[in-house]
Amino acid sequence: MIKPVFKNGKNLSPNTEAALKYVAKVGLMTKDVWLQNFAHGKKRWSNWQLKILLDNELLKIHNCSLGDFYVLGVQGVKISKTLNWPLVDPVTPAQFRHDEVVAHGLLKLEQKEICRNWMIEKEIKDKRDGKFIIQDQGNLVRHPDAIFEAKMGKRFLQVALEYERNGKTVPRYRKILWSYNKTNRFSMVLFIVENETLKKRIKYSLKNLGRVGLIERIGFVDVTEWQQNPISAVIELATVKTSFEKLKAS
Repeated sequence: MIKPVFKNGKNLSPNTEAALKYVAKVGLMTKDVWLQNFAHGKKRWSNWQLKILLDNELLKIHNCSLGDFYVLGVQGVKISKTLNWPLVDPVTPAQFRHDEVVAHGLLKLEQKEICRNWMIEKEIKDKRDGKFIIQDQGNLVRHPDAIFEAKMGKRFLQVALEYERNGKTVPRYRKILWSYNKTNRFSMVLFIVENETLKKRIKYSLKNLGRVGLIERIGFVDVTEWQQNPISAVIELATVKTSFEKLKAS
């Protein structure tokens, strides 16, 4: 059995193990995520720690030209399998930023014990768990961009997350919303939106669905606020504005 150690036989530090588990779960990690969440000490020492992970083949630099993206190295993959961590392949480079925005926000919520059992789309698909499949009117199968359990008062409730970067047509949004209309599994369907135009388009697509219950479960959060602080970012529901911080305390 492969032990979770460096090449010199030393045990992995807790922050290193947490970073590798995150990369295994998401498929990738940027340098910013490393510095904000897993590195210790000043920037120079943080960069040196990252170099140690690369030298030990725990991580490797992805060969895309979009920035500093890291994926698991050979040893990182072996350790992930040994410890039975969720292990997904990276999405295509065009999706890197999308998945980072989603996953990093959920990581921050998890660190504050506001969310648990989160999965982004790639892990949901790999698990092949039918309970998280949603179907539109044409029975086309799709998955949320992420799912997680959010602390709302004394309970953890299931939330589906959709990150809208570029936007879809009104008919396409209506199909997506109809698919959520058919299930009561999610207490909230949260849309991260890039701009006000996208939010208005989704709201317009809600018309004529005929289900007040769904409208009350739809929430919107601005992507900039989500990236800065998903804990206090304003969530706009049908009749109230709130946040995960407030929902946890309710």
